[in-house]
Amino acid sequence: MTRARRALVRAEIWSDPQCVWCFIAHPRFEKAVAAFSGEVEVTYRSFELRPDAPVEIDREQQVAQHAGANRERVDAINAQLTALADAEGLSYRPDLTQPTNSRLALELLHHAGRTGQRARLTTRLFTAYFSEGRHIGRIDELLELAHEVGLDRETARTVLMERRHKKAVEQDNARLRTLGARGVPLYVINGQWGISGAQPVQTYLDALKRAVSA
Repeated sequence: MTRARRALVRAEIWSDPQCVWCFIAHPRFEKAVAAFSGEVEVTYRSFELRPDAPVEIDREQQVAQHAGANRERVDAINAQLTALADAEGLSYRPDLTQPTNSRLALELLHHAGRTGQRARLTTRLFTAYFSEGRHIGRIDELLELAHEVGLDRETARTVLMERRHKKAVEQDNARLRTLGARGVPLYVINGQWGISGAQPVQTYLDALKRAVSA
């Protein structure tokens, strides 16, 4: 007796490793995939939240600039985000984060995709940035994280130094703009349904089911 093939749904995910809503949405989408009866083929895409940001940023100065006279509001938002992250089993430490330019991290993610390690590196970068206070704009730090997920350190160094995936990051950014989106996370299901923001698990699951029945 031939076993029926499970329905295949394709999902494209645009994110930035410094996007807190991407960080929170990531495990929610994974839970939706786990609860889905079909198969989901995921393709990760890049998006730069702050393409003009320098690699080295004075974190305290930036916090002060953004907070201004509304430090209490910033603290309240961070408390809310911490609670949302905790509900997903994540540790969000805004007191540790080191803002930077994410371009090299995104280029490294493209390299990881060539070896089937992009999903693992995506998760590792989120944790490194939001939970551990790692500086994901520095090459040496990125190489250590790459090594942790099984990538060859020296090959990764060459890829980053030669900027082999610079164009791929730019193309992903351009494609997101053609879709009319301005931010991330963005989940595009079967090239037709776009879901933006960190939505509940059920929202992602419903989209996967709708893609099968369409």
